[in-house]
Formats: sequence, C-alpha cells, structure tokens
Amino acid sequence: MNITQRIKDFAKSLGLEIRVTSAEPFIKEAEKIKKQRERGLFLDNNHWQDRDIENFCNPASVLNGAKSIISAFLFYLTPDEPNLSIPGRPYGLVARYTRRNYYKELKKRLKKLAERLKKEYRANMAVHACGPIAEKPIAQRSGIGYYGKHSIIINPEFGSWIVLGEIITDLELEPDTSLNLNCGDCRRCIDVCPTGAIIEPYVIDRKKCIQNLTHHPCIIPDDIARVWADRIYGCTTCQDVCPMNEKIKPEEPKTEIGTVGAYLPLVEILTMDEKTYRSRYANNQISARWVSFDAIKRNALIALGNIKDKKTIPIIKKFLNNSNYILQETARWALSQF
Repeated sequence: MNITQRIKDFAKSLGLEIRVTSAEPFIKEAEKIKKQRERGLFLDNNHWQDRDIENFCNPASVLNGAKSIISAFLFYLTPDEPNLSIPGRPYGLVARYTRRNYYKELKKRLKKLAERLKKEYRANMAVHACGPIAEKPIAQRSGIGYYGKHSIIINPEFGSWIVLGEIITDLELEPDTSLNLNCGDCRRCIDVCPTGAIIEPYVIDRKKCIQNLTHHPCIIPDDIARVWADRIYGCTTCQDVCPMNEKIKPEEPKTEIGTVGAYLPLVEILTMDEKTYRSRYANNQISARWVSFDAIKRNALIALGNIKDKKTIPIIKKFLNNSNYILQETARWALSQF
C-alpha cells in the first residue's frame, strides 16, 4: 500500500474523507480575485493588495517547500430546530453553517492526522480550516467538489453543506483528479438570491450579499434591509434552493464545539455588552475577532424591524441616541417599519 492510501485510511478512522492535490499556486483564482476587486465587488476593496491575493492563492506562503495538499471537509447539515419566539422575546435566525463550529472540529481532526504524518514520515505541515489560504480552489482541484454558480463548493454526496480544511505538506503524495461536473443550465440560486448578489454565474457582489454584510459594520440599504427577514447572522438562501441539496438528509451533529443553535434572542443581544456576548457565544464564528459586535447589534435591529413585534419598540428606541451612527440610523429604519 502506498503512502497516499495509508494516509486516506487513517483519515477515514478520524471520520474524514480526504483528497489530495499538488501545492502549485492557484494562478487563475488569483486573477479572478483581482478582477473582482477592480470591479468593486468587495466590501472593502482596500483589504486586498496584489501581494495579499498572491499569498492567499499560493500554498507555499504558509509552508516553504510545499509539495502536496490534503483536502478535507465536514458535513454540517443537522435537523431543523424550532423558533422559540414569543411576543416581547423574538429570536433571530443563525445560518446553518454557524450553529456549531465545524471549522474547529475539522481542524482538530486534521491536526491528529498531521501528528501521525510527522511521526511516521517526519513531514512538515501547515493545518488550516477557514484559514489564510484559498480553500475552495483546493477543494475543486482535489476533487472534493465543484463550484456552484453561487461560488460555493458542491460535493456530489453532501451538496454544499460542507466546511473545508486542508493540510499543506512537503510530502510528495499521489494527486487525485478534479470532478468533471458543473451546474449545467440551472440558475436557481441566481434567480432566488433575495438581494441579487449573484450578479452572474460564479460572481458575487459582496456589497449586496447578506452573508457578507452580516459581519461588516455599515448602514444596510433599505432595499436589502427589507428582505433581510429575521436573520442575526449569515444567509443560505442560495444553498436552500439548490437542486443538489434537495436530496441531502440532515445528520446528528458531529461536534458540540461552539454550539449556539439555530436562533438567538434578539432583545438579549441588544442589551448585553460586547464582553458578555463574546463570552456567551465563545468558540463560534459569530464571536470571532473579525466579526464586528456593532454589526451584530445592527443585524438584531434590522430583524426586529422586519418581525414587527410591538413589544420591542422600547428597546429599539433606546438606540436612537446611541453613540454609534450606524445603530442610530438602523433603529430609525426599524421603527419606520411598524
């Protein structure tokens, strides 16, 4: 049995299906990001500099001498949970991938695999999940899945309900092939996106994408706020309507790391301070350092404006005099919806 197959067998014992690809730079992906930056499709176009993009798309930027990438995923779709909202205590919806921290679970399993490789082969590695490297093209090139027109990777067995991670190593491993699959003529995700953020196949205007906007501190335009619904974090509408996801059955959770559930109490979030928020929802993406707490509060205010529970008007009014202009304006918008 060759090294690559032994690694795959051990990965399976950790509950991981892995694929392998080379550590060659993702040149086309870097060019794609640059073109989208030039079109002004990012929330902050100053964030991406050419060097940042090239490093993001080059595995050698995280491991000198990188030769191979072990690509992995975890399936995160779990059974639906009830909305426990009652008058005066409404809840906001959390996107499916964020209800538990599958990224940390995946990274934990990948680290166990990496430790085995270091011990047996004295290999050097870098382990990431939601890390500083372009994970979607790794998954595509390795055969984990293919790009949907919503720019999310689709796995033939688990749909797009997967999080991605990888081990970059200086081991020379036998690469797998990519999948010869695509979405064909289907454009359901494009047509159903509530804000029209999928402006063409495989191209997202992040300034319109609710998923991206939920963690970015800014004033949400009225046309987007009106279709925001009761979301507190994230959006999966494009995944919900994908035909490849219709056949996928939810499974029991594979981790309890960072469990927050499907709904969060909006009034409580608006009355707690940042330290309490990050402590209560620790180890989950919604409390990550790059997620603005003011953006979370803004999301809660938008959700209250759409839910229209009159018992929440007093808490919304308190934000009319908030020191944060974004929260002031969002509170005014929310009150105008009643």
